[in-house]
Amino acid sequence: MNRRDEWEAVGIYDPAAPDAEQRLELLEWLDAQGIGTAEMVDACAREQLNALAGDRKLRPGRRMTVHEVATEVGLPYETVIAVHRSTGMPPSADDDPVYTEADIQMFQLFGLASQVFSLAELGHFTRVVGNSMRRIAEAAGEMFLRDVEAPIYESRAGTPLEMAKANLEGIELAHMASGIFDPMFRAHLEMAVRTVRRAREGQHDYSTVPLTIGFVDLSGFTSRASAMSPGELLELVMAFEAASVDLVAEHGGRLVKLIGDEVMFSTVEPSEACAIADGLVRHASQIAGGGRAGLAHGHVVASGGDVYGEIVNLAARIVDAAVPGEILVNEAVTARADGLQFDPAGRRQLKGFAEPVRLWSLEP
Repeated sequence: MNRRDEWEAVGIYDPAAPDAEQRLELLEWLDAQGIGTAEMVDACAREQLNALAGDRKLRPGRRMTVHEVATEVGLPYETVIAVHRSTGMPPSADDDPVYTEADIQMFQLFGLASQVFSLAELGHFTRVVGNSMRRIAEAAGEMFLRDVEAPIYESRAGTPLEMAKANLEGIELAHMASGIFDPMFRAHLEMAVRTVRRAREGQHDYSTVPLTIGFVDLSGFTSRASAMSPGELLELVMAFEAASVDLVAEHGGRLVKLIGDEVMFSTVEPSEACAIADGLVRHASQIAGGGRAGLAHGHVVASGGDVYGEIVNLAARIVDAAVPGEILVNEAVTARADGLQFDPAGRRQLKGFAEPVRLWSLEP
């Protein structure tokens, strides 16, 4: 039985169909890529035949079960399962070959690291990395869908083979782009170590670190978003995110997280946080209905790239008390922000705090 007859027999090719010529062209190309009929059938069932070559290229090589991985790297079965879970990947059956040869190196590195670091800290670190990688992967996937796949589908100018080739090219580009991760990680690690050392100067307590925490959000975002098209909303959020990343980096701060219309950041010195907040509030007035900010300085608990504690909660409540265009701060910020002027903003009863908190407003 030749290939055409085989594909017709399994139902993935119909010579009488209007698109028979294009379908055959795609199937022959996939066959030349070394993809078997069974994989094509499965992809057709999921309506992902055009993406099959790219998906296969994403994680090439032989596939292994959890027991095979555990044997090859010399780790207990339970450890492999725990590491897999901490990366944020869904559970799999013991006989399901979901691991590749590239995963072997990850587990080997985990085994080496476990000789230096505690399993609890390694597990926490792996969860942070896994969550970050998931976000990076989703951003890359969204970029590909918007800039590569969507134009082809919308113009209807591309054949199934052209879409399959575009998908494969996108995956190959992603492989090349992963080369930036190592130097970028090292640069960020160097900066993070320097920042923490600067913040801890003169401190001997490693349980907390003195930082200024800032929150900035867009005023009236919910009502504005409901009146926007999806494209306009995406443009607004991306503009705010770009300004946040640039301003925080410019003033030596760290972007802790972006939550839709709100950005959370930290700095060592309050004056740096004031400069970031002022820049973001001004930018918000240009792209949206304005912005507001809340800053608090004090000791926080830093873990897994995030920060926790009363000062974080305070900064989050302070921004809620600010009006559009206003930057409210706690008294500790005014005491350390040399050269800046603040106006008394009274005592405010903030949610979660038993006593009213004295606040100050940064002068423009």
